[in-house]
Amino acid sequence: MAKQKGNISAPGRHEQIRRELEKNPYILDHELAEILAVSIHTIRADRKSLGIPDIRKRFREWSDARTARSKTITDKDIVGELLEVELDQAGMSLLETAPEMGFSNSGIIRGQVLFAQANSLATAIVNSEHALTAQAQVQFSAAAYVGEKILGKARIVSSNHWKKEIEVILKTPTAVVFKGHFLIYTLNERIATRLGLVRQAI
Repeated sequence: MAKQKGNISAPGRHEQIRRELEKNPYILDHELAEILAVSIHTIRADRKSLGIPDIRKRFREWSDARTARSKTITDKDIVGELLEVELDQAGMSLLETAPEMGFSNSGIIRGQVLFAQANSLATAIVNSEHALTAQAQVQFSAAAYVGEKILGKARIVSSNHWKKEIEVILKTPTAVVFKGHFLIYTLNERIATRLGLVRQAI
């Protein structure tokens, strides 16, 4: 992305922000700050003066009309907040980290929290009654810290009948912190019941 000069006027920044958001509604504040060569605080002030909401509200406003509901997992089972789902294609989630998610001595978010966000997002985008994680290859590429927002992006990279391979990338405002490839088995109600994966009502 080409950077603008840092001495651009406020009206010029505002116009550039509008153009960048038209091209990519999901652009993050730190990415705008990098493009315009200004501080993230300046970008947030510009957004406020323009009446442009933060990324979470933008997701809700701009993706609600085309966001499907996950068939395999409920909102309460998602680690983070499910922002967008295109079944059997892609999806996004946002996790606001809290102190209990990190190590007390360093503030680094625990690996199992990142894995849970990625795995639940991978499961959520599958267009099936039931989904079962069969394999996972993951890489923790950088540290995420308490207080940071973690954006997850998932996409299906291959599909073969009842097997789907899904790539998930998690990033904070400063770094990609997690990369994973999940092999998900998709099962209908009959097969899931036969395998004992669905509890029978008492």
